[in-house]
Amino acid sequence: MSRKILISVVSALVIVLVASFSLSGCKTAEVTTTTAAETTAAETTAAETTAAEQESGVIKIGDYEFQKSAKDPKDLEIAVFYMNITHPFAQLIKAGVDAAAAEFGVNAYLTGSLEWSTETQIAVLEDLITKNVDGLSLAVLDIPGLTPVIQKSLSSGIPTTCFNVDAPDSGRLGFIGQDLYAAGAATAEGIVETMGEEGNVIFSTVAVAAGWSQDRERGARDVLAKYPGINIVGMIDAAGDEQTAYAALENALLANPDLNAHISHGGTQQLWARVLKDRNVGNINSDKPIYSTGHDIYEETLTGIIEGWTTKAYGQNPYEQGYQAVKMLYAFLTTGDPSVFEVIDTPLVRIDGTNAQDYLDRMKAGEPIG
Repeated sequence: MSRKILISVVSALVIVLVASFSLSGCKTAEVTTTTAAETTAAETTAAETTAAEQESGVIKIGDYEFQKSAKDPKDLEIAVFYMNITHPFAQLIKAGVDAAAAEFGVNAYLTGSLEWSTETQIAVLEDLITKNVDGLSLAVLDIPGLTPVIQKSLSSGIPTTCFNVDAPDSGRLGFIGQDLYAAGAATAEGIVETMGEEGNVIFSTVAVAAGWSQDRERGARDVLAKYPGINIVGMIDAAGDEQTAYAALENALLANPDLNAHISHGGTQQLWARVLKDRNVGNINSDKPIYSTGHDIYEETLTGIIEGWTTKAYGQNPYEQGYQAVKMLYAFLTTGDPSVFEVIDTPLVRIDGTNAQDYLDRMKAGEPIG
């Protein structure tokens, strides 16, 4: 009888142990079901951060380490770098930077080079790294040339992102901007819509060698290549100050009397419209129109569309780019959360004769449009 009782007790214990092991195994499986494909880089980084690192405020992201800031937000310094701050486009970015600085109570500001030059941009960025700003976001003119500078900034412990123009292989932590290739394709599609499938088209830009200009050019060329009747007659290099750029555009117009269309890859659309207006040629309501599309939206561009000196303009919301550049870095510096770094798309805005007056009214009312 005692033997039977002993056997029953042992059997019960075995059942309990097996059940316990099975339950603990199920719990472990539930915790580890997240796949690599489902885990973001920021989440992986957070998971790899040790308790000691968390205690010390060190955040490791990829190959780089950053320190969660102990500063009061008002003492944080966030530099937003644009490639040429003398260009009107920079002022639209600045408005977004200033708005974010005021909202978050942080020392954020727009800075940059005074010309389209890799060398001068590197010099300004090197100064910011030496100054050890708390956060840095930059628009990249020369991706190969500035990639080592971005990596130096990251290695120095400065959280660094890109906006407007990306350097995705640099190790930058996040990006705010537009698909430049798609934007370039849209300008060419806009020309075909108005000009038709035959005609002579000329390109222009203020920075022929810049990655953002080349991406837009590539998008435009790929669209126009579908139409055998469309001839691209050349590219106008309108680098330099406004007077120099105007002269380059005017000379190209005079040298190509049979032009039917113009596509700006950046910085030249409003000047091209000014050239046409000054010479009183090419208005879209005339017998010999010269259709024109391009990027970025200024008051002069909108007026040009309304008056017929340009055809369509495509904006990328530079205000939002400047605002989000500050917001992203501020969020990381104050929380230490790597998941705040992401890619934010600022969608394409198309303006033509159907909505130009509305946008002009909104711009004059103070709405940041670009």
